[in-house]
Amino acid sequence: MAEPLKEEDGEDGSAEPPGPVKAEPAHTAASVAAKNLALLKARSFDVTFDVGDEYEIIETIGNGAYGVVSSARRRLTGQQVAIKKIPNAFDVVTNAKRTLRELKILKHFKHDNIIAIKDILRPTVPYGEFKSVYVVLDLMESDLHQIIHSSQPLTLE
Repeated sequence: MAEPLKEEDGEDGSAEPPGPVKAEPAHTAASVAAKNLALLKARSFDVTFDVGDEYEIIETIGNGAYGVVSSARRRLTGQQVAIKKIPNAFDVVTNAKRTLRELKILKHFKHDNIIAIKDILRPTVPYGEFKSVYVVLDLMESDLHQIIHSSQPLTLE
């Protein structure tokens, strides 16, 4: 079994740092941090959102049994939306049928309290490599879980 890593002891028996650390220029560290943040946001829950140039992924807002939802901004208009990614949508026939059923049902609902489908993104890869479905939805400020656990009283409206 390997021993854990330890700091080297100095001549007097105390642990000393290995020497001075050269600081990077602030602009370099800031640009690296910005790139890392952009990558983190795009790889929400280790899921890469490949939505092309039309949308910019902002952050992950939820995940569930069938996919991950991220907030996004449409570059052309600046409109905020939610994009649901259903990865490997066709691997299991039952899941593919559920996805199709959900999309068909949501397409017909038109109510303020039901999320509307705005668009279904075309694949950015050849159809032979097409595995994930991207659904563009209205962005809601809260979800049912937040409303149920809120201390604010519910009304019939």
